[in-house]
Amino acid sequence: MIKLSDFGFEKKIKNPSSLFLNSFKNKNFILGKEVENFENKFSEYCENEDCAAVGSCTSALQLSLLALGIGPGDEVITVPYTWISTIEAIKQVGATPVFVDINQNDFCINVAEIGKVISKRTKAIIAVDIFGHLCDYDEIKKYKITIIEDAAQSTGGKYKKKQVGSVADITCFSFYPTKNLSCWGDAGAVVSNKEFIKEIKLLRNHGTEKKFEIKRIGWNSRMDAIHAEVLSNKIKYLDKWNQRRIEIANEYYEQLKNTCKMLKQNSYSYSVFHQFILKIKNNEFLKKKLMLKGIESRIYYPLPAHKIPVYATKDYLPNAEYASDNNLAIPVHQYLKDNEIKKIIKNIKNFL
Repeated sequence: MIKLSDFGFEKKIKNPSSLFLNSFKNKNFILGKEVENFENKFSEYCENEDCAAVGSCTSALQLSLLALGIGPGDEVITVPYTWISTIEAIKQVGATPVFVDINQNDFCINVAEIGKVISKRTKAIIAVDIFGHLCDYDEIKKYKITIIEDAAQSTGGKYKKKQVGSVADITCFSFYPTKNLSCWGDAGAVVSNKEFIKEIKLLRNHGTEKKFEIKRIGWNSRMDAIHAEVLSNKIKYLDKWNQRRIEIANEYYEQLKNTCKMLKQNSYSYSVFHQFILKIKNNEFLKKKLMLKGIESRIYYPLPAHKIPVYATKDYLPNAEYASDNNLAIPVHQYLKDNEIKKIIKNIKNFL
C-alpha cells in the first residue's frame, strides 16, 4: 500500500497510476486535454482570464519577457534576493537586470527605491513574493510599468483579499515538487488576460498554434499531461494545505517570540508560508545542531544575485546582504505532525 502523502496527497491508494489515468487513456503525454483541464481550473482559482501551462517557472518568466517584446537594450527592475531564475530569465532574453534593495521586515521589494532606477529603457518590474509573502502591488502600480509577479512561492496567497494571479499584469507560478501546489517534476504556469496568454501558448510550443503551422520563433516549454492531471487532482486541497502552514507558522511565532527574530508577513499579505524564516546571525551553527537531531533546515540564499560572480554589480544593497547572512528556514510544510513541531521548537530554544 502506497501512502498518497508520499506524492503530495492525503489518503492511501493501491494503484497510484490511477492519479493520472486519463493521460494514459488519451495517450496525450504532452499538452492535450489534461493540460487544458488544469489551465481552466487554475485560471479560475486565480480569478483571472486564462492560463498557459509551461515547463517551469523559469520558462514562465522567460516567455513572459519575450511576449512583452523585451530584449537587448531593455532594462527590467527586480531584487537580488531571490532564487536565480528571476535574474536568469532577464539575462537570457538579452535584457539588463536593474537591482533595487528589499525591505528588512518582510524581504520583499522596497517600493520606494524603484523610482530611483527607472529609466527610458525600463520595460518591466519583476516583483518577487519571497517565501510566500506578498509585495505591495498597489504601490508598485503607481509607477505605471508592466508588473510581472514572480509567484513561485506564493500560490494560493492573497494581496489585500485579492487572489495571487489576479493582482499583477502577469503572474508566473512554479509547481516544482517542494512548492505549495506541486507536481512530480518541473512545471510552471503563466496567468494573465486571454490575449497575452495566447502569445505565451505560441511561444511555449515552437511558435505553433497547430502542428506545422509556425507563426513565430518559439521555444519548447510544454507541461506534461501527467503533471497536469496530478495538479488538477491536488488543487482542491491547496487552501487546506496552506491553512495548515499558517497554523504552524503561528505556533512558531508564539513559541519562539522570546527566543529569536522571525520574518513576518506584512499587513497587506495573506502569506502561505512557503518557507518559515528565522532571522539569526548564527544560522550555520543552528543548522548543524538541528541536523544532529534529524531536523533539516536551509539557508536561503547564501549570496544575493549582485554578489554572484556571473551576475555581479557594484550595487550597495545592505538589506539583501543582511537577508542572505541572517536567515534559516525551518520546516513548515503541511505534513508536519504536532509532536514534530514541538520537537523543532524545543530544539531551537535549547540551542539558542
